[in-house]
Amino acid sequence: MEENRKILNKVAPKLLCTICVSLLLVSLFSFIGLAGDASLSPSTDSNEKISKGLSSKLSEASAAEKIPVIIMLTNQHIPFNTAEGKAKIESEQKDLRKFLESEKSKNKVQKIKPIKLINAVAAEVTPEVLASLAERSDVKTIEPDDVVHLIGQSETSSEEIEASTTQQNIASTHAWGVDKIDAPAVWEKGITGKGITVAVVDTGIDATHPDLDDLDDNPSTNDPKVIGWIDYINSQSSPYDDHGHGTHVSGTISGTGANGIQTGVAPGTNLIVAKVFNAYGYGSTSDIILAFEWAVNNKARIISYSGGSYYHESAYTTAIDNVVAAGVTPVIAAGNSGPDSFTINCPGDENNSVTVGAIDSSELIAYFSSRGPVTLDGQTYVKPDVSAPGVAVTSTVPGGRYEAWDGTSMATPHVSGTVALMLENTPTLKPSNIKSTLESTAKDLGSTGKDNDYGSGLINASKAVGDTRPVVNFSAKPIEGKAPLNVTFTDKSTGNPTKWKWTFGDGTSSTAKNPTHKYSKVGSYNVNLTATNAVGNNTITKTGYIKVVTNPVANFTSNVTSGKAPLTVAFTDKSTGIPTSWNWTFGDGTNSIEQSPKHQYLQEGNYTVKLTVKNVAGNNTSTKTNYMKVTTNTKPGLYSINK
Repeated sequence: MEENRKILNKVAPKLLCTICVSLLLVSLFSFIGLAGDASLSPSTDSNEKISKGLSSKLSEASAAEKIPVIIMLTNQHIPFNTAEGKAKIESEQKDLRKFLESEKSKNKVQKIKPIKLINAVAAEVTPEVLASLAERSDVKTIEPDDVVHLIGQSETSSEEIEASTTQQNIASTHAWGVDKIDAPAVWEKGITGKGITVAVVDTGIDATHPDLDDLDDNPSTNDPKVIGWIDYINSQSSPYDDHGHGTHVSGTISGTGANGIQTGVAPGTNLIVAKVFNAYGYGSTSDIILAFEWAVNNKARIISYSGGSYYHESAYTTAIDNVVAAGVTPVIAAGNSGPDSFTINCPGDENNSVTVGAIDSSELIAYFSSRGPVTLDGQTYVKPDVSAPGVAVTSTVPGGRYEAWDGTSMATPHVSGTVALMLENTPTLKPSNIKSTLESTAKDLGSTGKDNDYGSGLINASKAVGDTRPVVNFSAKPIEGKAPLNVTFTDKSTGNPTKWKWTFGDGTSSTAKNPTHKYSKVGSYNVNLTATNAVGNNTITKTGYIKVVTNPVANFTSNVTSGKAPLTVAFTDKSTGIPTSWNWTFGDGTNSIEQSPKHQYLQEGNYTVKLTVKNVAGNNTSTKTNYMKVTTNTKPGLYSINK
C-alpha cells in the first residue's frame, strides 16, 4: 500500500492534466454534436464531479477498461429506510439506471448496483461512459468503488486455545477482555443483550460453532443466534466463513461459552451477518455500504465493522451519517496502522463513528493501534473515541475452536457487545447518547482527557450500562384467608424504583409502594406490580397468588359407580369454597390426599366413599354411603334336575 501511495504521488499531477484535457475534448465533441439543445449541454463543473482518487484511476485506464465507480445523485436528503423514501429514491435513480443499462447492452457497463443508503448507483464503466456521467445534471459526484481491506490481525501469530470438553454447557473460563471491561457485573443484573440484534459486517460466520449456534445452549429449543445472513461475495444462502475473522469478531460480541470459554460480552444477543470480504480479506466499498443499508433494514441496533481504507471518499460520510440518523450505532475499528499519527482508517475517521483502538492486558495502547488526529471536511478532531482489549484476545474460530488474535478488529466487538448491553437496559438510547456515555464512563488512560492514542480510555461495560431498570418482586401477607380478607403487600424490587402500579385482580389498583388491600369476594386473584425508575420499568405477575375463601362445601363425582373387579375409578373433586387440602377414604381401608385421585377396587363389595376438604376458614365432609358397587364374575356350576 505504501508503494502504491508513492507511485500515486509521483504520477498524480501528470494524470490530472491528462484527464482534464480528455474531458475537455469529450465535452467539446458533445457540445458540437448537440448544438442548439440547451437541456443536454455539458455542465461547466463536470470535471469537479469526478473525485481526485477516481481521476487518477481514469488516467491509467484503457478505453475499453471498466472502472468500478459509485455515482452519487444530487439529492442526498431522502430517508432511505421508509417506504416513501425508498420509492422516491427509486424514482430518482430510474433515468440513471436506464442510461447504464443501455450502455451495458453495448458492453460499456457491468455490475450495476443501486444503493439507497446514499442514493447512489455503483457500476463498472468505461472512461467514455464516465465522461458522460459527469455531464449529467442528476449526478452530484462520482467516486471510485475502492477495494477495501479487512483490518485483520496485526503482524503477530495467533494461538489456538484448547476448549473444555468435559463440561459442554458450562463455561470454564472467561476470555480476559470480557473481565477487563467488567461485563460479568452486568450479567449479574440479568442483562446479557437479550432482544438486541447486532450486524456483523465481515468475512461471514461459522453458525454451527457451539458458542454461536443458539441463544441458550439447549439442544431441545429452537432459538438460533444467527437470524439473518447475506453474502455479497459468493451469493451463498447459508452462513459460512472461509477466512475466520468474522467468526472471531462474532464470538467476542455474542459467544455463549458452550464449548468451554466465555468469549461473548453480550451472550444474549442475536446476530445478523453480512459477508463483504472474501477468503483473502478483500471487499468493495459499494458492498460494504450495501451491507450497512441491509443491516438497518433488518432491524440491527448496532453495526460492528472491522474493515478500512487508507483513502477517504464522501460516500462513507453520507453512509455513516444516514446510519446514525436511522438510530443505528456504527462501531468501527480504528485500524492497525499505528503507531504513527493520522493513521485512522476510513470509515473509522468519520466523526459519527464510534472508533475503537486496542489495548493489551496491562492497559497499554497496542503498538499497531492506529492513532489520530483526523482531518476531514475542514475539521480536525481526536480519534479514536474509546479503547478496548485487542491483544491476545481469545474468541471463536470456525470448527468449534478458539484462537487468540491481535488487532483493533478484536477490540471493536468488545464495544459492540457493550452497546448491546446498554440498549437492553435502555432501549431508547440514541447513537449520540451511546457514544457520549461510552466515553464519559471510560477509564482515562494516557494523557489526561481524550487523546489520539486511547481516545477517552478503556470502556467499562458496567459503568456504561449504569443504573438498570428495576428487577421487580413483592410479597404479601396473608396470601389466603376468609372473606373479607385484608392483605398487606410489600415491594421487594431492586434498582431503586420511584413509582409503583399495583393491580389486585379484582378490578382495583394502587400507586402506593406498600399498599394494603381488602378482598371482599371469594376467589383466586392474580396480582401485578409494575415498578419504574429513572431508567425504565419492569413488571411481574403472580398468578392465583391471593386466595379468598369461605367455609368449603365438600362434593365429588366419579366416572363410574359400579363394575367388575378389578375396577379403576377416577374421582373428581367438585367442592366449592376453594379448599386447599383434601382427604379421601375409599371404604376399603385406603385413602388419598390428592385433589382428584384414581383408585382401584380389587374385591367385590359395596363401598362408602368420604371426602373431607379444608381451607383456612374451616372444613367440611361429604359421605356417600354404598357409593361404589363392585362385583365379580359368577363361576359356572352343576345343576340337578328332579323328575
